[in-house]
Amino acid sequence: MLRQVTFIAAVITLGACANMGEFASAQTSSTATTAAPAPTTYRQPPAQQLLELERQLSARAQEQGLGAALGSVIDPADGFVVRAGQTYQGAEAVTAGLVAPTGAGPIYWQPDRVFVAQAGDMGLTSGRYVQVMTGAEAVQGRYTAVWRRDSNGDWKLLSESRLADPPRRR
Repeated sequence: MLRQVTFIAAVITLGACANMGEFASAQTSSTATTAAPAPTTYRQPPAQQLLELERQLSARAQEQGLGAALGSVIDPADGFVVRAGQTYQGAEAVTAGLVAPTGAGPIYWQPDRVFVAQAGDMGLTSGRYVQVMTGAEAVQGRYTAVWRRDSNGDWKLLSESRLADPPRRR
């Protein structure tokens, strides 16, 4: 019985192989006359786009400073950055105003919250930052950034603020 089943399975398989040449030539001739559809470009979801943008900004801040990094993405018409007692509006004011304090080393930040409007045109990132200070304790705190897409679909910074943690008790 097992031999008969094996034999029948082998005959069916060989029969399929014999017809495979006809099938392959039919496929080749039909695809030769029809243009292949263009591949679909993958675009990250908006929340992932904002996380990637934050990562790129942090890297740029290591090379050019925080002011230059934020100035490169600030919304030219409506964007502003808030610091204690001061507001900077526009790329030039942000770049010039956010000069690293004396003794400042690199600044690092990492978003831990990302919110995007259902329409995908506005977003908010929030997280922790650390400003390394030479010869002193690092300044740590939280930041919040509000983002909006421009007419080209690029994310632009509408508002950014940082609030340092209270000093540690000794």
